[in-house]
Amino acid sequence: MQNDLNLFFWLGTFIMISLAIMVIILVIFYQKKIVRHHNEQLKEQLRTNLIVEHKERERMAKELHDGLCSDLATIQNLVSVLELSPNKNMQAETIADLRDGVQLCYDEALRISYNLAPPLVNDNTISVLLNNYIKRVSKVSDLEFTFISNKPTFVLNEIQKFELYRIVQELIHNIIKHSYAKKAMINLVWQDDSLCLHLVDDGVKYSFDNQNKGLGLSNIKARIVQLQAEFIHDSTDDGNDIRITIKRNEYD
Repeated sequence: MQNDLNLFFWLGTFIMISLAIMVIILVIFYQKKIVRHHNEQLKEQLRTNLIVEHKERERMAKELHDGLCSDLATIQNLVSVLELSPNKNMQAETIADLRDGVQLCYDEALRISYNLAPPLVNDNTISVLLNNYIKRVSKVSDLEFTFISNKPTFVLNEIQKFELYRIVQELIHNIIKHSYAKKAMINLVWQDDSLCLHLVDDGVKYSFDNQNKGLGLSNIKARIVQLQAEFIHDSTDDGNDIRITIKRNEYD
């Protein structure tokens, strides 16, 4: 009888120790799996950031070359004309052209500077930032813009605001340069747990599967990934309908 009790005792002890070891192994395995998944997410985020940064540099280089550098070359030619022209009337006209050229260069440099680092991102809501941007674009474009936003229900962090702002910049740039639209509407729809940016235009339809680098679509898609947002694009003969939905952070 005593031997049977000892057997049951040691057998039970062995089973308990085995179960404890198995639990420890499972916990360690699960923690390693979580760490591995987290590291993969960080790598993917870093890769996305690098893609976006590279695309931004390419775009800025193109804007500097095609815009500011061309204007400066024109000014350089005007200076040569001014130096060689003995005609006072011609000199006066050239000086006036120089003033206009310098002003154009200043405006272009200011625009590029603003695009590189939009001011007051921290101090303003995304509604204010986009509304101010639409007003500025409307002054230099024939496109008729409409901006609507209901009352915000939560606060976007700095990264979310910046990335969403950049996406809108790219989309509007595409509309103006490639879509040939006459009207466009941006609507910010705030709900308790999400924000939906709804953009509609009546221009030429296009696809985000298009590999045309001029559209900057890969840049937009990379920013969508960065935001972990839901993206829907419907393109019809009536134009383009884009919806970008950002979920509210559960810690807000």
